[in-house]
Amino acid sequence: MKLNMEQQRKHFENHIATFMDYGNIKILDFKRPDSTTYRIRFLFEEDYYRLHISGDLGELIAANYKNMTWEGFGDFVNDPGYFEGKIITHSRPIYEYDYDLAREELEKRLAEYDFIPDFDFEDEEELREEKIEEILDDFDDIRGIGSKGYEALRELDSDCWDYIRDIGKYETGILELYLMAFELAKKQLEEANT
Repeated sequence: MKLNMEQQRKHFENHIATFMDYGNIKILDFKRPDSTTYRIRFLFEEDYYRLHISGDLGELIAANYKNMTWEGFGDFVNDPGYFEGKIITHSRPIYEYDYDLAREELEKRLAEYDFIPDFDFEDEEELREEKIEEILDDFDDIRGIGSKGYEALRELDSDCWDYIRDIGKYETGILELYLMAFELAKKQLEEANT
């Protein structure tokens, strides 16, 4: 499930921030001097408005037309959704899917449908349960409901494409973790310079 940010914050307690300015290239390293655990590097290509994040927490590249810079990146710290829209590629999943959550959401959604029992099923509830099983048949934690499940749900709701990708979906918290690390490192540098 989603990362516990307070617990994650503790991993950064002994980190030291270092900043290197090479003109159009600016690098912020945040790591413990005695370990590579939770080390993270933010490399800003300011002439291309591109950010590279690398280290123990995965890799990410993001670009924007003006504020993907050392000074401008602070705009993203409180808005992970905005930041997500600027991502070109990443190695850690931003979203994953949970089977139990998907089942719960399907149960609520399918409760709205009237199922007419046929000769194979004793009652509407049994038919609804069978349909949920069919929809979740090829479910996985990377993609969610697969093509078989989509076809099974489409038999009930031809507009299911509007919401099927969100069934069972949750944020992993990796973007918030990157943004928290940046905020903690930048704050540490600012306090050291006052």
